[in-house]
Amino acid sequence: MTSPPDSLDTFLGLAGGYAAAKVLTTAAKLGLLAPSCGMIAPEAFARACGTSPKGVRLLLNALVGLGIYEKESETYRMTADFRRLFAHHPGLADDLIHHDHLYNVWGRLEEGIRTGRSVPPPEEETRRYPASLATFLKAMRAHAGTLAGDLVSAVPWEGIKRLLDIGGGGGGFALVLARRFPQIKITLADLPDAVTLTKGMLAAEPEMDRITFHPCNAYTDPLPPGPFDRIIISHLLHIYPNDDNRVLVAKAAGRLARGGDLLLLDYFLDDKETTPRQAVLFRLLMMIGTPEGDCYRLSQARDWLREAGLTPGTPRSLSRGNTLLAARKL
Repeated sequence: MTSPPDSLDTFLGLAGGYAAAKVLTTAAKLGLLAPSCGMIAPEAFARACGTSPKGVRLLLNALVGLGIYEKESETYRMTADFRRLFAHHPGLADDLIHHDHLYNVWGRLEEGIRTGRSVPPPEEETRRYPASLATFLKAMRAHAGTLAGDLVSAVPWEGIKRLLDIGGGGGGFALVLARRFPQIKITLADLPDAVTLTKGMLAAEPEMDRITFHPCNAYTDPLPPGPFDRIIISHLLHIYPNDDNRVLVAKAAGRLARGGDLLLLDYFLDDKETTPRQAVLFRLLMMIGTPEGDCYRLSQARDWLREAGLTPGTPRSLSRGNTLLAARKL
């Protein structure tokens, strides 16, 4: 359980958290959060990027204040700790750029609360597709990459030879699992546009010979025939309504081999719908940004699995507010 703010400063810091967030997302968009960044002189950087030297200098000073950069005379450099962080998670800047999009979505929260339904984005945002889809898939690849270690540790992998990744656009899980477990052949299923872009993103990876692609709408189209030893549905359920998810879980169960398991990874809520904190906040985002999306209680997910003839196990809490629920086909 998250501790409540215990002082006025803490509370106001929470309320003003958008300021630091915007500094980070702006720095990511300008290329200042890459491990390859060396010593930076604001004037030279501004000339190269076509930006204001004053603006760059003030942004770098803010990054120093956040402890991400350090300053020596009139030049700046990312600290050693953050260079290591970004080197270890090379897609982290893509994740931050996606958060810049979410920042705009959160700006529609009041309207969403007043109406209780999604708020369509401005027309100029819809015109950015498919560039916005590419940005989203890069962020999903980075997000999955940060969770892949948790996933590998949370469940056993012996005997897993065929795996289906439903909604795995970006290839974050597929690539990590293909590298970690050479015996696994992976099928990635996602919408056709997402599959096309993901193929391009992974084209140079040597593991591509063990990753196949199945373009489809998993909710309305047939899934790959299987049978699969393991199926993953990650960060997809929250986009769709309860009844559609029940149908998808049943379809996935039908593609499992006997003894295989289905892994649901998402922002699941407790029965009071007040924790984990990340899931409670993300639920608001789904209300604003999707026509019928939601975050669901773990008890609802267990119901989907049992109705599909699967036996749910004990849920596992992963990083960043994620919960993993596995269920076996006996």
